[in-house]
Amino acid sequence: MRQSRPDRRTPSRGLATCGLCAALLLSACGLVGSGQARPQDPKDRPYRIETVSFAGGPGVTLAGELTMPPSGGPFKAVALISGSGPQDRNESVADHRPFLVLSDYLTRAGYAVLRYDDRGTEESTGSYEDAALPDFADDAAGAFRYLQSRPEIDKTAIGFIGHSEGGEIAPFAAAQVDPAFMVFLAGSGRRTLPDVLATQVADIARAQGVDEDEIAEAKEVIEQASRILARPAPLPEIREELNSYLKSKGLGRSSRQAYLAQYGNRWGVSQATNDPTVSLRALNVPVLALFGEKDLQVAARYEAPVMRSALRHPRSRVETIEGVNHLFQPAETGLPSEYGEIETTILPSVLERIRTWMDAL
Repeated sequence: MRQSRPDRRTPSRGLATCGLCAALLLSACGLVGSGQARPQDPKDRPYRIETVSFAGGPGVTLAGELTMPPSGGPFKAVALISGSGPQDRNESVADHRPFLVLSDYLTRAGYAVLRYDDRGTEESTGSYEDAALPDFADDAAGAFRYLQSRPEIDKTAIGFIGHSEGGEIAPFAAAQVDPAFMVFLAGSGRRTLPDVLATQVADIARAQGVDEDEIAEAKEVIEQASRILARPAPLPEIREELNSYLKSKGLGRSSRQAYLAQYGNRWGVSQATNDPTVSLRALNVPVLALFGEKDLQVAARYEAPVMRSALRHPRSRVETIEGVNHLFQPAETGLPSEYGEIETTILPSVLERIRTWMDAL
């Protein structure tokens, strides 16, 4: 979810292309904030707030926060599932706390909301680096079961809201539990590594004025690396082949190590081999899938049609929001480098759309 501008001052096209690949893919773990508050951060929270912990996947204890209206109940409830990379319960990025803003809005509107630190992050136990898609699905299912255990919650009205990769994790988790509904915010319906990342790299590079020949070559590197990850082979063998391939394309040792650290693991293999449309077609609950028209990380022009054809429930909706980026901020370019420059955390009309759709169920 986090990218930065690549350094294009390289001596040859081959090295430039690989530098582009490395910068666009590996910097996805970067936009660190300075700790400043944003206008949509809640100044007060006039509702029930509980610090909680619950069982995630095997051997993992997840820490988080449950917010509920001050009175009444039982409440409709949602568990929030974050995007890729180790995220805290607020899904903090560039001084924005999207999940805090979303939970505050929905709790004021009458919902109970559970958000949690990813495994191995902040106060949650376990290892993030050794986890794959099924592990994150186990954690999301654990969040759902925790909500079921609470007497204040309507057990027939619990759903998931997943952002980015969270929208891919939610259908996996749905195979273990029985959600009443789901909301996907920029969730992909295509095979993530071969398709989404190649499109992401091309769109971001194009927005930065990178030459089309370099973009084509960079996409080829990503696609071949994804094919290697998808091979039915032991992980050490895959890592060795990946390292050799990236070296042949001109990546230096530090860039290769960084790529292998991010993708040469169980998570990378699970992403390269997963076809999200399979789990999407298995869903038999209403889904609201929202995309940002200016999203350069999960491109609406590709994702919305795939999602629309995969979702079967008659009350499902797939919508593209004009003028917003991957975080659903009002954006000029959609570039990830712009996220921290925008004061709005989530466009208020997007929050309202989520609420009105859930209210109508």
